[in-house]
Amino acid sequence: MFTHERQQRIVALLADQGRASVADLATTLAVSDDTIRRDLNTLAALGLLQKTHGGALSLDVPNMRRGARAAVLPEVKQALGRRVAALVTPGQTLMLDAGNSLLAVAQALPDVPLTVITHSLDIAQLLSEREQVKLILLGGEWDASQRLFRGATMLAMAQQYRADLAIMGACAIHPTLGVTASDESDGAIKRAFIAGSARSWLVSDHSKFGEHAPYAVAPLDAFERIFTDRDPQLPLAPNTTLTLLTETTHG
Repeated sequence: MFTHERQQRIVALLADQGRASVADLATTLAVSDDTIRRDLNTLAALGLLQKTHGGALSLDVPNMRRGARAAVLPEVKQALGRRVAALVTPGQTLMLDAGNSLLAVAQALPDVPLTVITHSLDIAQLLSEREQVKLILLGGEWDASQRLFRGATMLAMAQQYRADLAIMGACAIHPTLGVTASDESDGAIKRAFIAGSARSWLVSDHSKFGEHAPYAVAPLDAFERIFTDRDPQLPLAPNTTLTLLTETTHG
């Protein structure tokens, strides 16, 4: 296998799995650990991956499978979930987007009276035993790969509801193109949740910033707060608050 072919395989494997160790890549590609390390250095310099201790992380987050995205920065997602959930107040009606960051928010929600509207089966299952949560699960066509409901029926149901707060995830976040989605149906439900809520918050780890996907969701000034783990250096509107894991700043 030529060097460029091996490096293409590495990028493809990371896009499929989210992350991989040097040892696993060396075994899969039948080369030495040192060869893989040299490949990772080359690919990192080209901006095609992020090196980690003992391996690498894909930077092609918008096009990852859901299972692969779960492997990206799981500790950060949990910390962001706790930070967001701590600001939810009793009695609110929430629209919760699907995805691993939003599942972390749901896990950390306080045990207080809430109404939660979602199309995510994982979030619904998690909250189904909360006695103080009124749960509204939006049904429709089942998407097994993303573990959510989608389609015209689900979208029509979502448009019937109104909420105090939409808590949204993102496939990609760009300084001028705003929040975008890699799937047309996902873009449509995100737009419906934002349109149906008095306020919207955006939750994302730093791996989504600087990227864009084909389907528009909303400009950055549609969000009252943006929660992330690193300062993305975005040109924020005065009405948007950037909340990092360690501090809060205003646009």
